[in-house]
Amino acid sequence: FIEQSFPVKEVSVESAREKNIRHGHISTLHIWWARRPLASSRATAYAALIPAPKDTEEWDKRRQFIIDFSKWENSLNPVLIEKAREDILEANGGEPLKVLDPFAGGGAIPLEALRLGCETYAGEYNPVAVLILKCTLEYPQKYGKVLKGDEKWEELEREN
Repeated sequence: FIEQSFPVKEVSVESAREKNIRHGHISTLHIWWARRPLASSRATAYAALIPAPKDTEEWDKRRQFIIDFSKWENSLNPVLIEKAREDILEANGGEPLKVLDPFAGGGAIPLEALRLGCETYAGEYNPVAVLILKCTLEYPQKYGKVLKGDEKWEELEREN
């Protein structure tokens, strides 16, 4: 789908809008000079992993879905995330796809691929980027549930 009808203008607007978000965004974790916007990473990952529809009506629906899915306020919408995951699985025989980002930097592309249900691999040779990737992709999965009930952690989270 991405090679035939990607809504570049609309996703670009959402990506630019995202730069002003300062709470709950991975850009607040650490300054990274080449950080990709989550909006465009989410939209391009989805569009790259699904085939182009056969009919015009479905084409318009997919295009609108990508526009809606790229909006920050929809980035955690469980209905949209589940639909995107289902579309990707359906397009690929029910198997989760493997996504590799060999120069993952700030982690936007692998983060969005993970959220789309892909088996994701992120590589980086810069040690600062490796730590950012661990903090973005690995540690939340590994320690998130452990920290959820920790009173000191929750107090620290409220202060920030």
